[in-house]
Parts: sequence; C-alpha cells; structure tokens
Amino acid sequence: MPPRRSFLDNILKLAAPRPLAALTPQPQELAWGIWVIDRQLRLPGRARLPLRTTIIRLSNGALVVVSPPPLIESGDVAAIDSIGIVKHVVAPNTFHYVYAGEFMVRYPNASLLVAPGLLDRVPELPPAEELGPNPPEVWSGELDLCVLGPVRGVSEVVFFHLSTGTLILTDLAFNITRFPRPFDRIAWRLAGIPDGFGSSRTARLLLLRDHAEASRCLRRVSEWPIRQIVVAHGDVVEHNAKMQFLKVFARYLVTEGPAG
Repeated sequence: MPPRRSFLDNILKLAAPRPLAALTPQPQELAWGIWVIDRQLRLPGRARLPLRTTIIRLSNGALVVVSPPPLIESGDVAAIDSIGIVKHVVAPNTFHYVYAGEFMVRYPNASLLVAPGLLDRVPELPPAEELGPNPPEVWSGELDLCVLGPVRGVSEVVFFHLSTGTLILTDLAFNITRFPRPFDRIAWRLAGIPDGFGSSRTARLLLLRDHAEASRCLRRVSEWPIRQIVVAHGDVVEHNAKMQFLKVFARYLVTEGPAG
C-alpha cells in the first residue's frame, strides 16, 4: 500500500499555485557561481507570492538547481543551459517539490535530490535520493548543507556556498518587503509572513516546532561566515546578513548552562 499523503501535501495540491506567465525574467547572476531565477505564483484568493530558484555552478561546470522553477517560456531551458550543465536538481523542503517532476522531464540525466521524508510522503515524485547530513562528495569544498528535521514529516535542507558566503534558505525565513498590490501586503501579513527578514508563522509551527532540533541545525549554520542570504520568497539579504540571521534565530542559538 502506498504511503498516505499528509494533510499538508493534500492542501498544497488543492491550492494549485499558478505561475504568472507575464513575469518570467531571465536568470540573474547574483555572485560568482550563483544565479537566481525569479517567478511569481498566484494562490487561491489571487494573492501573489514571489518564488526564487537558486542555481549554483560548481567548479567542474555542473549546475545544482535548488527549488526547480516552473518552465513557462520556450527559452527558459536555453537560459539555464547557457550557465552550465544541470546535474543536480534539489527539492529542498516539504513544499518546494511542486515543479520538480516537470523539470526532470526536461533534464532526465540529472539526479533529483530531496529533503528527508519527502519521498515517503510524495511517492509520485520521479526517482530520487534523500540528502543526508553531509553534502554529496562532488560538492565537497564548494557547497555545504545542514538538514533540519524531519519533524513530524517536515524538513528543510539549508545550503551554504563557501566561496561567496551565500546562505540559501527556502521557507525557514522570508524577506518580503515589496508588494505588487496593497491586497498582497494585507494577505501575507494576515498569513503570518513577517515584515522584512524573518520566519513565518508556518515555519515556527512546523519547521521550528522542535526547539532542540532547530537549535542543533541553526547553531551549525550560525558558524558559517555568512555574507548574504538568498531566500525563496522575497529579496536577497545583502547588508549585515550574518547579524540579521543571528537576530532572527537568537532564541535557538542560546546555549543553556549546566543545571544546578
């Protein structure tokens, strides 16, 4: 009998976020070896959510695509191929797998890597391998990671690009500061999305609900020399990125003293 889909997965399927075809900018080089692809999704109620894919080019020319994007225009594949050869496609957390299937159709020779627990919950995904506590050997010295969870089936893999000091977060934190319409500002504030860089209500209730597990991962992340933070939803954090990370996750970074 196939594993039972979680309530969250069923809600995500019903929500059916739709990419806006009118907003398809080309990949933008963010730093040496890192590109981002920005899209917008329309959710039920017509709220719009910014969505970002991060592409890392390894020294051997291979591309790691984190949160594969919806392929809307015919030129999308060519734009990605102009950067390098797609070798690794990553579904980094509980929610960011929606476009992985269609992306893998275009890149059948790439390997699909997923957050722990995702294969059990979403069996219809293409053949994939779960990421573990250590990065694949071919990423060694270039791209590090830390796995948070699974906590009740929910997990996220955090990435760090060593040469540029770029931290890559998916849903652990948002940084939505610009809204195309007043309605979007109201909708996301009511949904618990913070004003600026920070964790959403959903992240606190799901990803961060196990304080000990969150602390274990976030303490390790706090040791990385962070210079900028790429989030999947919102603006890139370019100024005082390490300080902002430490402030937002301060409650998980406190080391408790010995009892007694």
